[in-house]
Amino acid sequence: MNKIIPKLQQMTNKGLLHKFFKGITTTQEEVEIRKWIEENKRNEALFYQERLLYDTILLNKATQENKTNEVKPKSKVFFYSFMRAAAILLFIITTGLLINKYYNDKNSSPQLHTVNVPPGQRINLVLADNTSIWLNSNTTFKYPSQFSRKQREVYLDGEAYFDVSADEKHPFIVNTSQGGVKVTGTTFNVSAYSKYDKFETSLFEGSVSICLNNYEDKIISIQPTQKAVARNGMLEVTSIEDYDEFLWRRGLIAFNNKQLEQILAVFEQYFDTEIRIETDCLPDNTYTGKFRQSDGIDYALRVLQRSINFTYERDNEEQIIHIKNT
Repeated sequence: MNKIIPKLQQMTNKGLLHKFFKGITTTQEEVEIRKWIEENKRNEALFYQERLLYDTILLNKATQENKTNEVKPKSKVFFYSFMRAAAILLFIITTGLLINKYYNDKNSSPQLHTVNVPPGQRINLVLADNTSIWLNSNTTFKYPSQFSRKQREVYLDGEAYFDVSADEKHPFIVNTSQGGVKVTGTTFNVSAYSKYDKFETSLFEGSVSICLNNYEDKIISIQPTQKAVARNGMLEVTSIEDYDEFLWRRGLIAFNNKQLEQILAVFEQYFDTEIRIETDCLPDNTYTGKFRQSDGIDYALRVLQRSINFTYERDNEEQIIHIKNT
């Protein structure tokens, strides 16, 4: 793709575009051209400009080929010339209107790209505005190729760490199933897994505005080192006490003095595995330590068993882990 894009940008490889217009490109060439078109509006404009010129030349060529060498009355020559010019003009106007409609449609409903992060993995993205985003395990993230003229809007189901490029005129908005976060340029973490009915925002730099869905009139702001957690339809603001929670960006799951039930809830979220606690009296002792996501849930459970007394059984058919007392 990198070999084709520079040629297209400079419009020196018009032959490839003309093959595309004729419908004789290979599948790989067509994929690369379409990716190039979607990269930015400049590429779109260049593509449609070349398409307009190509079709105009094609129409003009067809008209010239239909001419005969016989002498015709001047009135007929003038008539045919007029009709040819009118046809070309009409074609240019029509094509221009179609291009304008295409841009309006693109602006009114931008195409969204979807990223699905598998359990136990993480992904780093850089958006069109240079905003850097880390996506945690079992996360779905949707974003446009190009942001609108008014705001930068994305959609999250899962957990993400945002380092938003500053732009006061174009606020950055994170939409989730429970609420939204609005910023202009800052660093923050959002954990919003719809499956677990969770919504939590932690701020590291700058400031953010937060509101819950159906409570858009109740907007709160938090400061660095603070986090907002949704509970019972309300947002509670507290201080960030455990920064190890955000080591997931390095592929680590960290716990500081957490009980087994709390740890198992995190494992469910990270590894997308149902864990059933089949005892009324789990051990009360706590655990402090770190696990690599890549080591998997079975390894993590075996390590925990060295410090906390419990047993577990895995049902591979149902994909369920059963936790029991020893």
